[in-house]
Amino acid sequence: MAAPPVPSSGYTPQPGYRAPLPPPNVHTGSIPQAQRPAKPRRGRWGTLLVILVVLVTGVLLRTALNTGLDTAGSGDSVRTTYPSEPGGSTGVAETANNPLVTGADLTLVPAGCKYTPWSTDVDTARTFFETAAACLEKAWQPLFADVGLTFEAPKLVVSEDTSGITTLCTGNSSNFAAFYCSADKTIYMPISQLQTDLIKDNWVVYLSVFAHEYGHHVQAQSGILGKVHAQRREAGTRSATGLELSRRTELQANCFDGMYLASSAGGGSLTSAQIGVARSDMYHRGDSSGDMRDHGSSQNSGAWFELGYDKNRTSQCNTFSASASKVN
Repeated sequence: MAAPPVPSSGYTPQPGYRAPLPPPNVHTGSIPQAQRPAKPRRGRWGTLLVILVVLVTGVLLRTALNTGLDTAGSGDSVRTTYPSEPGGSTGVAETANNPLVTGADLTLVPAGCKYTPWSTDVDTARTFFETAAACLEKAWQPLFADVGLTFEAPKLVVSEDTSGITTLCTGNSSNFAAFYCSADKTIYMPISQLQTDLIKDNWVVYLSVFAHEYGHHVQAQSGILGKVHAQRREAGTRSATGLELSRRTELQANCFDGMYLASSAGGGSLTSAQIGVARSDMYHRGDSSGDMRDHGSSQNSGAWFELGYDKNRTSQCNTFSASASKVN
């Protein structure tokens, strides 16, 4: 009988085909596993213990996420903020008496910045914010040196949206806008959350938002933010005292934002018309109806920005020594 034809290179075994078994006592690269004994049945107490562990783990996880998102998504809309998380702070653990805001002559000197063009394209936007970050570092670092504090520039993440972004402050949640996370010293700027459909190409507003978040990094580096975190945890982050501390923190970042824009305008990088746009925008931010009272009213939001711009002194941005009516 003639030998069967050799299959061509395109030969495919038919369904049900099985490779032939190897000859006895030949090692084929894998060692058969010994049969595992059957798992013993759990008793009633063992089952209850497993259920208890699952419940406790769930409660702890929910608590951790709520803490990380304490101010990131309150109310009906996400806003710029810093989540209330521990860690990441340096400097002197003081607020009203922090050396950064007690020096009478601490000011950001006029400095030009060659901002690159703005676009909602991620790479273009990233370059824009990287340029702004370099200028912000040059503006703030000398003030820290003047009061004997160290300054380390923050990291930056610019993304198209918030999907797939996991941070030490927000966990796996995608409910956040631009924000600063002191736990990893990073500013997150998701373009989809910057209201580009409303703001259009008025890039000074995006610069202002970024300068606000950079202001939170300034607070963290000086020790202000770490002190606030400790005080809010002690008082309860959503208690009346905890929310007031949050408002003082946010409004101070507005003031620092105004200081930087004054420095940039003084250096010839921003026009008076652009500053007018930034001023108007600040009076349309703040807590809206239904929001948790953690950012301050729209009036105070704009007022603290203007104070920072007009006075350009860190001592004028000491929201922690201001009366309650100035931070409501």
